[in-house]
Amino acid sequence: MIILLLFVSDHYRFFELKYKIKSSAYLATSMVQQISNVRTNKQLTQNDLARITYASCLNLFSNLSMFNPWPLKIYYLAHYHYVKRINNNSYQYQLCAFTTGLKFPITLLIAMGRDCQSIQTKTLTQIQNIHSDLVCNKDGDERLLIKCWYKLIMGSYKSKLGFFLLKPKFGDNGNFVYQLVITPKPGLFPGKNE
Repeated sequence: MIILLLFVSDHYRFFELKYKIKSSAYLATSMVQQISNVRTNKQLTQNDLARITYASCLNLFSNLSMFNPWPLKIYYLAHYHYVKRINNNSYQYQLCAFTTGLKFPITLLIAMGRDCQSIQTKTLTQIQNIHSDLVCNKDGDERLLIKCWYKLIMGSYKSKLGFFLLKPKFGDNGNFVYQLVITPKPGLFPGKNE
């Protein structure tokens, strides 16, 4: 009977974490689309995306628990893959990556590991390898893939997250990953380093 109760508890916690990462992706998506509505210059900056990433993970983490020393033994990552079709086999591509996994929190924005890479040119095959839904129908079309997930810090995490029997996988291909592809509002991307 005790093992059955532990099994039920583990499954509840497993699906709760899956729901939280999904809702984080939807929160980030909503903020990306709305954050610059009242500004003249709609282009998102690295600081905008860092704030969006931080706010989108507050549904699991409280206060600054997503930062070092990571009391839950996990941290949060969000990647924003932007593409714009130039022609049938040529795309502009930019990756903006954000994480709470840095070991030296000084201030909120410095504690967020963040990087908006330079715009690259990629082929259709390379874009399909990132995600098939990023393929655009006509020249000038834009797509944005938002990918959110939890990653494990070394050490025992089961008791911190409330798992007794299950050993869920964390990381880029783990159990707690959610991806969402949208068409961003015009002018939001590419992300600007500031």
